[in-house]
Amino acid sequence: MFNPANMNAGAYVYTVTGTAPCPNETATVTTTINTPPDPGVDGALTVCSTDGAVDLFAQLGGTPDAGGTWTAPGGGAFGATFTPGTDADGVYTYTVNGVAPCPSETATVTMTTNTPPDPGVDGAITLCSTDAAVSLFAPLGGTPDAGGAWSGPSPVVGGMFNPANMNAGAYVYTVTGTAPCPNETATVTVSVNTMPDAGIDGAIALCVTSPAIDLFVQLGGSPDPGGTWSGPSPVAGGMFNTSNMNAGIYTYTVVGTAPCPTATAIVDVNVVTNPDAGLPGSITLCATDGPADLFAQLNGTPDAGGNWTGPSPVVGGQYDPAGMNPGVYTYTITVPPPCVSVNSTVTVSEVQPPDAGIDDALTLCISSPATSLFGSLGGSPDVGGSWTGPNGLAHSGTFNPANDPAGDYTYTVTGTAPCPSASAVVTVSVVALPDAGLPGSITLCTTDGTADLFAQLNGTPDAGGNWTGPSPVVGGQYDPAGMNPGVHLHHHRSAAMRKREQHSNGERSTAARCRHRRRAHLVHKQPGHLALRVAWRKPGCWRILDRSQWPRAQRHFQPSERPSG
Repeated sequence: MFNPANMNAGAYVYTVTGTAPCPNETATVTTTINTPPDPGVDGALTVCSTDGAVDLFAQLGGTPDAGGTWTAPGGGAFGATFTPGTDADGVYTYTVNGVAPCPSETATVTMTTNTPPDPGVDGAITLCSTDAAVSLFAPLGGTPDAGGAWSGPSPVVGGMFNPANMNAGAYVYTVTGTAPCPNETATVTVSVNTMPDAGIDGAIALCVTSPAIDLFVQLGGSPDPGGTWSGPSPVAGGMFNTSNMNAGIYTYTVVGTAPCPTATAIVDVNVVTNPDAGLPGSITLCATDGPADLFAQLNGTPDAGGNWTGPSPVVGGQYDPAGMNPGVYTYTITVPPPCVSVNSTVTVSEVQPPDAGIDDALTLCISSPATSLFGSLGGSPDVGGSWTGPNGLAHSGTFNPANDPAGDYTYTVTGTAPCPSASAVVTVSVVALPDAGLPGSITLCTTDGTADLFAQLNGTPDAGGNWTGPSPVVGGQYDPAGMNPGVHLHHHRSAAMRKREQHSNGERSTAARCRHRRRAHLVHKQPGHLALRVAWRKPGCWRILDRSQWPRAQRHFQPSERPSG
């Protein structure tokens, strides 16, 4: 055998020994070994669509033979150079032909192209310092990818720029690329122009003999300088001169830098011969009223332009019951000599609003005693109010389930003017008594099957009650095979009774001791309990009382105290 794996090529001589006198004879086989082709080891490469051309041969592993041919993913011939973004992704096959009898061999290069991220085109935005927050994404040009991250002079939350608390500057939007594509960025340059400040409106009262005054000084706040004045008379150098100018509204204007609007403030100039502060006035407010204009409460014909002082600071001439103290508020018109300053007063009184409490609900049993509705109101209602029933008629405020209709009962407390009256509602519900039925009995043989205790009750008992007795009762069934005979109690309570029990702190009537020292067993004093009363006189002796002999306060029978037999 010739094994190309471990034998050399060449001439191999075959000799056959002859039988004397015949000589030996030979024949020769010449072997040639051709090396199989080597296309290399499969490779793979991921590129970005913006990368340069790729030599596929260089992506093969191993030591591939040169001179092979390439085919594209569709099977067509390919030139060995892959252009990202142009050539299709997929498996490119490299084939090296073998010299017979060696077959051709192939290897593959799998190409994947990722698209680079698009952060858009740089943009810019100019805002006013008083503008609302805006999206930084919107100023980007092009078609930026969503989901990028922002960085800049101030932290960016939710992609929003807020001129109120963020710094202007270059904000960079970064979109993360999928390798080998790098991250890409775009920039939004934010400019913030300061809102112009014309100050706060002011007012001044002048005497006809007053010297010229600077209108700018009469403005409140911190107005920007450099604005212009306009008014009933031309203003030169920002000065008002009583000798040749008309009183009235003078407007100060500061032009804003776009997109900020122009800002204005006014100075109300009043020129008087003898200032008039008006006559004293008064006002009574409810503590819940809105602000009131103090100037409007003055009597007479007061001149404008004065100032207010009082128990609380006065802003804009308004009295607000929500945050100011009642009392005497003084209106003063201050003028320079030779005019004399004058003042007048407004006395402010406040009345507290009535409190009718908070709406609530009350549920009673038809047998419940008469109940005060006032105790069912929430909050801290004022006493002394009046009640009306569901029919709109006056009501005493004490609800009797026996003859009062259920519904909404309204409690009204009359307010002291100018405070309006207040009201609250108690919604009353009345539920019927439960019916546990009438006593019954059953006699069973100890070998009988289970019996339904509910079916043994007389009358028309309500379903849904519970059973207790000498033995635990499961599913309302009595089973002679495993339960003790005796008295079983059927309990049925209404929802109203259960609610009342929750608030009763578990109070139960105590058992009275009789002269025979009988032990009386506890039963709920609620209506709807049906049972026989069993009393113990002496060991081994039981006496069952019929219904006519039951006392009004019935007692529970205790199975643990049942005598044997």
